[in-house]
Amino acid sequence: LRLIASAQSVDLNSVADTVCNVIDSGRYSVQSVIVTNASVNLTTGQLAVFTGASATGTAILSASALTDCTTASVVKIFTASSTAAQTTTPLYVRCTTAQGAAATADVFIYGYDLTFLP
Repeated sequence: LRLIASAQSVDLNSVADTVCNVIDSGRYSVQSVIVTNASVNLTTGQLAVFTGASATGTAILSASALTDCTTASVVKIFTASSTAAQTTTPLYVRCTTAQGAAATADVFIYGYDLTFLP
């Protein structure tokens, strides 16, 4: 289990993708998505993680409410919607519902690296 990808200061005030590069893995399975360091109390913002841009490909994490992310110190852990082995890079963190005011958070994607070492 290790960090597969991350994105810092994801914009949660506009419906859009943030590219999240996969770190040195040819094949992986996502276990969880962690959201932390919210810039404001996230009352309406939602995000998802996909293998393709514009909410295409496999939904690694289906649209999820961020209402528990009330301060920068809160760490919200989401279980992956799909744990199927992936080879796609990058992943796309998508704001699916805008917060309605300037808002950001950091996203960490953890999983299992299924790449064989030489």
